[in-house]
Amino acid sequence: MPTLRESIRPILIIMLASAFVIFLIAPLDQTQWAAGMRARISESGGGGFEGDGPRGAIRFIGPFLKISILMGVPALVTLGIRGLISRFRTK
Repeated sequence: MPTLRESIRPILIIMLASAFVIFLIAPLDQTQWAAGMRARISESGGGGFEGDGPRGAIRFIGPFLKISILMGVPALVTLGIRGLISRFRTK
C-alpha cells in the first residue's frame, strides 16, 4: 500500500483540478439561467433555497470541506482499523 509521501502528489493534483473546475463553474451561479432554475425549483416546492446562498470564500471552501469530511473520515477510520489488524496479526 502506498504511503502518504507516495500518494501526496496525486492527491494534490486532484485537489488542484477540482479547484480549477470550481472556479470555472462558479460564475455560472450569477447568470440568468441559474436564477431561472432556482425560481423554477422554489415554485415547485422543492430545493429548499434560502436567499442567494453562501457568498465569498465559503462558496469555494465549502466543496473542499465536504469532500474532505465525507471521504477523509472514512479513509482515516479504515487506515486505523487496518493498522490495528496488522498489529494484532503479526503478534
